[in-house]
Amino acid sequence: MIHVEFYRDTKNGSVQMEMQGHAETAPKGQDLVCAAATTVAYTLAQAVQFLYEQDRLLEKPVIQIVDGYAHIQVYPRKCALAETLMTFWVAQAGAFVLERNFPQAVSLMAMEASA
Repeated sequence: MIHVEFYRDTKNGSVQMEMQGHAETAPKGQDLVCAAATTVAYTLAQAVQFLYEQDRLLEKPVIQIVDGYAHIQVYPRKCALAETLMTFWVAQAGAFVLERNFPQAVSLMAMEASA
C-alpha cells in the first residue's frame, strides 16, 4: 500500500509531503497506481522548485524521490504561505483521487485546509 501524508509544522514553518510504499496492483514497472502516485510526487517537486526559483521559499526545498519513497519539504516565506499551501493542496487533491479510486492501494492522511 502507498501511504501519503501531507502536513504543516507551524512551529518550524515547514510544509511537507511524505509518500512511501507500493500499490502492488500490478507487477513492478506495470503498476499504473504507482505510476500515478509517482506523477503526483514529481509534479509537487517541480512546483516547489518553481517556488524556489521565484524566491518564494526561505531556502532550497528538500526533494527526495527514490523507489517507493518521496519526501518534499519547504519553508515558505510569509508572503508566499498561501501560495505554498495551495501548491501542496493541489497535490493532496491528486492523492485524494487515488485514495478514493484505489482504497486498497492508497492511504491518505490529509493536511488541514487552514492557512
